[in-house]
This record gives sequence, C-alpha cells and structure tokens, in this order.
Amino acid sequence: MYEAGYHSITNIDYSSVCISTRSSMYSSCPGMTWHQMDVRQLSFSDASFDVILEKATLDAMMVEEKSPWEVSPDTACFIHQALSEISRCLKPGGRFVSITFAQPFFRKRLYARSEYDWSIRHQSYGEGFEYFVFVMTKGEELSTQDAALEKSLLEGPSPAAASAVSLQQEDKEDFLSYIDP
Repeated sequence: MYEAGYHSITNIDYSSVCISTRSSMYSSCPGMTWHQMDVRQLSFSDASFDVILEKATLDAMMVEEKSPWEVSPDTACFIHQALSEISRCLKPGGRFVSITFAQPFFRKRLYARSEYDWSIRHQSYGEGFEYFVFVMTKGEELSTQDAALEKSLLEGPSPAAASAVSLQQEDKEDFLSYIDP
C-alpha cells in the first residue's frame, strides 16, 4: 500500500514482537506508524479513520471454534467488542475492509448488526480456493436481507425449529472396518 502512494498508514497488532520487528523493517517509510494494542480496546479517538483494513485478525480470533455453524458465546463477545471498536473509529462514510477465507454465510452473521451503523458488501476472488473481501460502509443502513439476518439471529430459533425431530438417524456403524485392504 505504501508503494502505491498510501503513506498515512497506522498499523496495530496485539504482539509487541511483531510491532517491534515491523517498525524496524519499515522505519524508512515516513507516515507509517506502529502501535501495540488490543483490537477490542483501541486507543484512537472516535471517527479517526477513513479506512480500516483487517486481514485474518478475526480469523485468528475464531481459530479455536469447533464449528463455523455455531460461534461460542466467548468468541462472539470477543468479536463483537472488536467490531464495536472498529465501528467507533470509522469516520462517517468510512470503510471497514475485511479479508478472509470465511464464507459469507458465516461471516455476515458477525457483521450484520445495526448498532455498527454500516452496510455490508462482499466479493469473492479466486477459483476453487476462494477468499472473500467484505466492505462495510459507515453510516449506511443494512440491506433488507442483512437486517432480516440480524433479526433472526437476535431472536434465536423458533420453538418449532428448536423441537424439530431429526429425519436422519445417528450413524452407529463403523464403515471403515468393512473396507478390504
């Protein structure tokens, strides 16, 4: 980004080792600053940034999740704190760009909250091994579809869905035992 002409770049990382190493590596880049801090407690003023870019920070927060279908309450809280801080630090009309391998079905569930005060767009890149770029624009409303997603997530499953009977019986056979060598 620096070589492309973007010189006012603020970098943060939780790791002081990373910050120290990168700060030394890019010391010849005036305008680029490095700060060790937790994304859940950013020390920047409200509406400080036109663009906030994250690549795999949220993925790292999700690494201990056992299933992408259901995020644990602790991780959901952790990510909510991070996204609240990111939203707070964006200027009106500012953009939060998130780059991830997480499919839109899973990631939009985290981003679609009206309290963040942003709209959500996404694009996929690559074939076979895609990655996704999400762009949230501060001050724009969620789309009708994203607002419905937020509502369904906040309301939780309906009583009928919670008591639904599975149509598939549990596998109790060891199919691998029947394979001839």
